[in-house]
Amino acid sequence: QTCLESPWSDGADDLHRLAGRALRVVADYPSLHRALEAEAPVLCLDDTLVEEQGYFAPKTRSIVLRQGLDPDMQLAVLMHELRHLEQFSRDICPTVELTLVDYVRTRQALEADAAAIGLLVAWDLRAAGDPAPWEALAHWPTHDDLATRFGAEMAASGDAAKATAATYAAWFDDSERREIYAFVSCVNYLDTLDRTKVEPGKAAVDASFVADLCRLPDGQPYECALPP
Repeated sequence: QTCLESPWSDGADDLHRLAGRALRVVADYPSLHRALEAEAPVLCLDDTLVEEQGYFAPKTRSIVLRQGLDPDMQLAVLMHELRHLEQFSRDICPTVELTLVDYVRTRQALEADAAAIGLLVAWDLRAAGDPAPWEALAHWPTHDDLATRFGAEMAASGDAAKATAATYAAWFDDSERREIYAFVSCVNYLDTLDRTKVEPGKAAVDASFVADLCRLPDGQPYECALPP
């Protein structure tokens, strides 16, 4: 890994160029900007990632991206992971105190939200004359259907909240995507139980979860629901 400590800065190498570009983008999104300042994450490029394009590690406050990705795709993935950072910063963090079923449902919701917000940012960049991050997501197998849905709603209504809501809902339409994240969440849940030696949780997800989660970066709510 090659890492850059907070505060990120601009510079000549790939990591510094990515950081500088991200700082300029995030300045227009209040909730993402607040999370970046509050959590001060480390930004890393990792040449050992294969299937993963990036991840956020809460324990180390690290955002890790796959080295060698196209720079525009790196930026798009970074915006997705910054939304996960914001979720963490706002304490929207399911724990094993929940039942396994509700833990999986909420983890899927976090992914759907991050995907939708990432596409919102990419759409805005496209409208501002920088279409490359949007094009990268629109041709990425895990996001091409979501980009199509976002773009269709924007063409129909021009309403960013409606487009984000439609994209969030569309995330659950792909059964393979839902199953992959359900499997990953189950493994994480069971590993945590094994590591901490606690019993499976019995709590149900709080009714306020989706209202807390589903807000645009400017604070405006968008419509969403937990999967059944």
